[in-house]
Amino acid sequence: MPKWDYRKDIDYDAIDVERIKENDFLFTMLTIASFIEITSETYAMNLAEYYRDNPEAVAWLTTTWEKEEVQHGKALRAFVEHVWPEFPWERAYERFLQLYLPMCNLEALQPSQALEMVARMIVETGTSTLYRALESYATDLGEPQLAKLCHFIYRDEVNHYSYFDRYYKIYNEKEHRGRKAVLSVIVQRLKEADGEDIKMGFQAIYETRHDRKFDPEAFEAFHKQVGDMAKKYYPYSMAIKMMLHPLRMHKAVEATVTPVVRGALKVLGV
Repeated sequence: MPKWDYRKDIDYDAIDVERIKENDFLFTMLTIASFIEITSETYAMNLAEYYRDNPEAVAWLTTTWEKEEVQHGKALRAFVEHVWPEFPWERAYERFLQLYLPMCNLEALQPSQALEMVARMIVETGTSTLYRALESYATDLGEPQLAKLCHFIYRDEVNHYSYFDRYYKIYNEKEHRGRKAVLSVIVQRLKEADGEDIKMGFQAIYETRHDRKFDPEAFEAFHKQVGDMAKKYYPYSMAIKMMLHPLRMHKAVEATVTPVVRGALKVLGV
């Protein structure tokens, strides 16, 4: 069960609405995140089916991971609806589901249980570092309640990463997946770092707000804003350390590889 409760631990009434009301970039980031996080129930169901041979993993996925991820979505939705009450969140979310659910299936998982755990680790790397960046961004905006919320979510995501790492080790003791296979998954997930789910979230927001067909140029403009934010706030060192961890490299090799990975992340816009 969640270790914190957004209804008790976040004081939404203390938010300085006027300070951030006109920040469209923040609105879009938080709304997309709320869509993706609150839909984790569907993904958890797929993972539970994929790992049905491991009752312990299934129990953690359904009673802890799923509950915490859904709480993230609910907390972010509550923030969005408090600051931007005129936005029809539910209607936009329904549009997001129309776009997103067809791609959320067992076929989207990795072909081996160990490698899917690696994929989960890379996803948690992306989310934990994103919320760490948003925490710093919110602090600079002078919005402590948002910074607190992002910190809670960041902490959960790092804990999720540790669990997926533990299960990866268990499964890989049987599968013996080498570094080449693991690296392939890491590269694949990196290429998908700003993937279809984010674009679908933006599309759902855009079509709901403007009542017209999605404009790809508007998404490109938003994508540039994300890159600008990342340049200032993204914790690259943390991200690289978490991404390289599944490869179990010698420290000297890791130190050599780190600058290359950092450059690749920037090229990919992460």
